[in-house]
Amino acid sequence: MDKIKTTRFGEIDIDKSKALHFNDGLLGFPDKKNFVILEHNPGSPFLWLQSMDAPELAFVMINPFLMKEDYLQDISPEEEALLKGEDDDEIMVFSLVTIPRGEVQKATVNLMGPVVIKTGSRSARQVILANSGYSHCHPMAFR
Repeated sequence: MDKIKTTRFGEIDIDKSKALHFNDGLLGFPDKKNFVILEHNPGSPFLWLQSMDAPELAFVMINPFLMKEDYLQDISPEEEALLKGEDDDEIMVFSLVTIPRGEVQKATVNLMGPVVIKTGSRSARQVILANSGYSHCHPMAFR
């Protein structure tokens, strides 16, 4: 176990084997490459993608299939290839959530730019599904 400092959660213990590495960083944060997923609250659909490189950088994530049951069913073969990568590593897909300050009811989900995690290698990347018709600010509404 290692300790990291965060602004939201204070100093926390993390298992380095659970860390994720983004080769290209996240959109807008190309130099932030190491993250860990933290549970929001037990039973909550929300997770935190906490940077291990910058204590103040954390993103709220959610399973996009909770917002749109048929998510990713009609994407092009080229976009589908972006989600799978080069090998047969199992993947998990998450969407980043934007919550305007003080306006939780106006929260949106980025379906256009999912975070794709290869579970075996612990590598991750944010993919842009530019031709999918998905929005980067899909209204948050649980199905």
